[in-house]
Amino acid sequence: MLSRNALVVIVATALTAAAAAAQQPAKPATTHSSTAAQAPAAAKKNAATSSAVAPAVNADSAKKIVLAHAAGATVTSTKLHHSGGKAYYAVSYKLKGDKKTMHATVDATTGAFAETAPAVSTKPAAKKPS
Repeated sequence: MLSRNALVVIVATALTAAAAAAQQPAKPATTHSSTAAQAPAAAKKNAATSSAVAPAVNADSAKKIVLAHAAGATVTSTKLHHSGGKAYYAVSYKLKGDKKTMHATVDATTGAFAETAPAVSTKPAAKKPS
């Protein structure tokens, strides 16, 4: 009877230890630290390009959002900008049959579309000689 109780205690202890070990977070495969020289060039970031969270909307999605708002448009460029702690895409596009380039912004976190007003020149118009 005593050996049976001892066996039960040993098995219970082993199961408890196994359950506790299963709940621990996984350890990294390597224990050495990497240096900046070892990191690939694509992974390096500087203060101007780094952000705490990756944008929820990518460049392709920003193009699709603009095309949904401007039927028949052709997107000419899409650039990600960071300003005031917010990220947005500046998208340039041309409407079919129109020569001027239009501009819009797409919020990189929400996908909100906003058409940008055309720039107004502050220089006085040059008078043509009569």
